[in-house]
Amino acid sequence: MSGGGDPAAFAFASRWEVSAGRQAVWDALVDFNRWPVWWPALEEVIETIHGDEEGIGQKAIAVWRGPVGYTLKMAIEAVEKVHPEFLRGVATGDVVGEGTWTLATTADQWTSIEFDWNVRANRKWMEFLAPLARPLFVSSHDHVMKEGAEGLAGHLSCEMRDFSASVG
Repeated sequence: MSGGGDPAAFAFASRWEVSAGRQAVWDALVDFNRWPVWWPALEEVIETIHGDEEGIGQKAIAVWRGPVGYTLKMAIEAVEKVHPEFLRGVATGDVVGEGTWTLATTADQWTSIEFDWNVRANRKWMEFLAPLARPLFVSSHDHVMKEGAEGLAGHLSCEMRDFSASVG
């Protein structure tokens, strides 16, 4: 769901590496209920469906707060997992679309993390303001992701490097 002329559609890409092993990163990412412990922008997670033994079908309501004060509430459902390298979830609510996490091990044994988030704003005020406020929305997303990367590194007691964020 790239921009394609729709200012309310975003194809976000965030990349970074941590010095923790891939299994530790995987464990932290699949434990969605604990994200608020280490991800400052995530105010609340309420699991509504537990999912199967692999976690497929797990669904939770998440409330995020950006750096300029607005909140986003969305339901996120886990729809695909390939242990320990790939997660895919679908979002509904204030944003609609999907996100994927891809994990790999670097040559120096760090874990590379790629998060691709293809969504469309689904709140009337955001849709209305998107032509003008798009740079603010992008900046807020990048800020939230960088805090998440730093929070994950802190949670895993490791280092983080090479953070980057972009949008299409």
